[in-house]
Amino acid sequence: NYNNLYRRELEQLKLPEIAKRIVADHFLISTENIQIVEKWSQYFIQKGFLSGWNFLSEYIYSSNWSDRQIKKLEIVYYQCSFAGDNNFGTGSADTKQELRECLSQLGDLKNINEYISRYTKKGEFLKADTLILIRSGKKYRILCVDLSVFLVKSAEDLEPLDNIEILRKILMREISYLRSKSVFSQLRIDTGKTTDIGLEFSEDLQRYLTAFKRKDKESAKLIQAGSYAYSFYNFLLRTKILSNETDVVFNIVGYSDRALNSLSLSPENLNFLAICSEIYRNEDKEQDLKNARTKVLKLIQRNGAKSFFNGKKFIQELSTKPLNSRDNEISEIIHTEKVENFVNSVSIINPKLATQLNIKSGLTLRDAHASLIHKALVSDDTYLFLTGNPGIGKTTAIANFLRLHLDEGFLFLYISPRKQVNFDLVEKFKSKNSNKLCDDRLFCLNTNSIIIKENNNQST
Repeated sequence: NYNNLYRRELEQLKLPEIAKRIVADHFLISTENIQIVEKWSQYFIQKGFLSGWNFLSEYIYSSNWSDRQIKKLEIVYYQCSFAGDNNFGTGSADTKQELRECLSQLGDLKNINEYISRYTKKGEFLKADTLILIRSGKKYRILCVDLSVFLVKSAEDLEPLDNIEILRKILMREISYLRSKSVFSQLRIDTGKTTDIGLEFSEDLQRYLTAFKRKDKESAKLIQAGSYAYSFYNFLLRTKILSNETDVVFNIVGYSDRALNSLSLSPENLNFLAICSEIYRNEDKEQDLKNARTKVLKLIQRNGAKSFFNGKKFIQELSTKPLNSRDNEISEIIHTEKVENFVNSVSIINPKLATQLNIKSGLTLRDAHASLIHKALVSDDTYLFLTGNPGIGKTTAIANFLRLHLDEGFLFLYISPRKQVNFDLVEKFKSKNSNKLCDDRLFCLNTNSIIIKENNNQST
């Protein structure tokens, strides 16, 4: 529906003009600095094009649409911005006429000037970087992406891109940042149709998102994109383009040149987007940010006090002593408590317990646990549910059992968000002598899961 809507804006983008504006705005006069700005400008144009191309390809692939569905997909509405800050003021800004042409994709809307006035405010959808409404039959998707540059914060960060040592330093800095993230930060939250299982986002999330959003730029961008998507959905309901019964999925993405955060929601969890909208539209209130961080810290302190013996005193020392220390001085806080009835995993279990469980006496807790697992696996029980402290040997016991029963055939599916755990499991099925899989019929499919299947010597 957008046809040639953005051709005029694209034709106005001139890379030399953008570079000149950056040079002028930062009062750069040396030839070397000007050349550096030109190189970085080319770099970001190239990076932006390739990132967008790959992102949209991966987005379509991840949707699980069939080839037939993809051929029939309709982009009902496409909005992006090449004006204002996005062209460094070198072209025209968004005018009412251009916004009318953009909204005209949705048909002949009445009161269009009223909509433009209302939805160009902070947090409203006409401010979005990228906003797409896609239709496949009677199903809709709203994709909203908010973008930002993390690597460069000012002209002072622009270093020569033809210096190999500088490139290495930049690369190592980016790798260090990504390594500082937990693997769980890459997990996707996909609510789907959650009404049957009662999964809802708590409104208490607002204080957490408010407290930490400035420390993580991708999260801040996610909140901003959530606000735009919330505004757009309400606009579509108001104009009766969609109804409350429409099958729609929200795909919200905060995208920087370092990483991205994404969220997939159904209308049942629209309250999460409402929270994003509330946070973003009121983010300039420094007092609210300070209050949110104070509340989160106090909640952590209360929960911490419950977790330790004489925990209130311990948490109070943790909270106050470092503040009274001088710069670069190490504060020492000593806390002692005794855990009753604790048994180390390498300790010998009580003989009475061994008799009660009908296992050999003199076993360590770890070996006793493995013995019980083995007994359960050879029993007639259909399902076995294992629980225990990390490192007690649950996975090892399963792997050892399967290695002893290769000829019987089995399907083993193992999935963990911690890649190292997956690698360790592969090692358990390798021969110590050859460092190869202990049987040719075993297949490792990828780093996140292992599937092992054998039947009548025909492996799959």
